[in-house]
Amino acid sequence: MVTATHIPVQGARRHNRGVVLQALLRESSASRADLARLTGLARPTITEVVRDLLADGVVIETGQSQETRVGKPSVLLEVDGDAVQTIAIDLTSPDWIVGAVCTPDGRILVRQEIARDSTSDLPVAVAALVARLAAQAGCPVLGVGFGVPMDAASGDAAAFIGALSTRPDTALLPAYVAAEADLAARAEAGFGDAEFLLVRLGGTVSTALVTGYTAGSDTARELAHLDVGGDAGRECRCGNSGCVHAWLTVLEERMDAAEDEQTREAVRVEAGEKLGTPLAAIVSALDLPQVVLSGASPLMGPELCSAAESALSAARLRNAHVEVRCGQTEDAVLRGAAAQVLAAELA
Repeated sequence: MVTATHIPVQGARRHNRGVVLQALLRESSASRADLARLTGLARPTITEVVRDLLADGVVIETGQSQETRVGKPSVLLEVDGDAVQTIAIDLTSPDWIVGAVCTPDGRILVRQEIARDSTSDLPVAVAALVARLAAQAGCPVLGVGFGVPMDAASGDAAAFIGALSTRPDTALLPAYVAAEADLAARAEAGFGDAEFLLVRLGGTVSTALVTGYTAGSDTARELAHLDVGGDAGRECRCGNSGCVHAWLTVLEERMDAAEDEQTREAVRVEAGEKLGTPLAAIVSALDLPQVVLSGASPLMGPELCSAAESALSAARLRNAHVEVRCGQTEDAVLRGAAAQVLAAELA
């Protein structure tokens, strides 16, 4: 449930728009009474916010509710998927840069990719990609969201945004940058429990929190370099060959070399056992009910989730069960980047 909190008066209008839009995007459609119940905002406030959103063309009335109730039937509202669109750019792959035009409800309308080794000036190539995507958008583009790896230097993102300002067809587009774990967490927020820890597997293993206290905040952090026992046969950059990061890197390589499914399943189980130990401290401290594993790692699979869940249970109190599941959102970074733009520009 999206809840209203005490904020300064000058930010109330922007905050209330954001709360209502989040509720509408999550519920697909809702009446004014539904929005008041879902958000905790007063009915007069809902009336004012909805009036402004209707005038802006962001929200439309779609007909009367079919619910049986005393009095005048409620009018249903939903975000107009054709009113605005966003551009999302995923910079997290070592080989490809992926761009997309997205609707407010997360659908990808246009998708294009460019190979990283196809050009010597990636920022210029990405700016050209954004221009092509903007030209293919069917309605006004709110802005551009960039998803970057956890270990990306801040200067890298600045170079891509700077390249947009050099083109007349992209210079006026607002641009936003966030770490891939935060964006994947934003994309996954509509599934399962309302609070969870997202773990993003990739070149750098990172985490992000989704709780009632962190909504909309940047919480992405690199997973702590904890010793999980044994010798991975390779030293992590922290100097420890028993570090969870060293183990996951080595186990990914074993997955690539595995010749049969039985071997791959065994590697995933071992990875889950190693991963569960450092997650236990985070989950226990915050009393989170769920862990979501995300990313394009070959380690992803039900065996990884099951083994990590068992390791978490063993490391915590006996009756404190935590569910571990794989992410349910395809193109999570793209969808999260699009949602970030939407939240920032329409809130």
